[in-house]
Amino acid sequence: MNFRLTSCAIAAILGAATGLPSVASAQGALTQSWKTDGGWLTELRVHPNGAKVCSTGKAGSKPHAFGLSFVRSGPEAVVLVVDQAQPPSGGATEMIFRQGGQTVGAVKAMTEGPAFASTDPTGPQATGIMSKLTDQPLVIEVGGRRYETALTGLSDALAQLARCASGAG
Repeated sequence: MNFRLTSCAIAAILGAATGLPSVASAQGALTQSWKTDGGWLTELRVHPNGAKVCSTGKAGSKPHAFGLSFVRSGPEAVVLVVDQAQPPSGGATEMIFRQGGQTVGAVKAMTEGPAFASTDPTGPQATGIMSKLTDQPLVIEVGGRRYETALTGLSDALAQLARCASGAG
């Protein structure tokens, strides 16, 4: 697992989601951001080591507030579910994604601070999930928990993420 990408992504997302710019700026400077329909926010951050990280995410509210984010940096991609209300504990697990009562896919995951994070940033799992999801409501089952959110506007958010990543390269 690329610990640096995941740690940077989590810090950036927490900073954006909680309004704690000191957390995010310590991990990378926000250089550009875009809002898309459905409550999605896409950001480009440049880190002190020169790494450019693009993320798109939104807040969910069931069973309580949480964040769902898709992160790209060069050929790497990570899926994150950030739960500050009840930070996860434990080690390896699996994130299962369901839409319309059907399993869309699953990724191996681990806990990283207040987040569940996919574990293979250079593998096909995270990008595979991104390509399979639609704008329909989503259920994520991970670590004995069930998160639900609307994905309205996902197509536009992922298109913006792709533009961000291609421009950051």
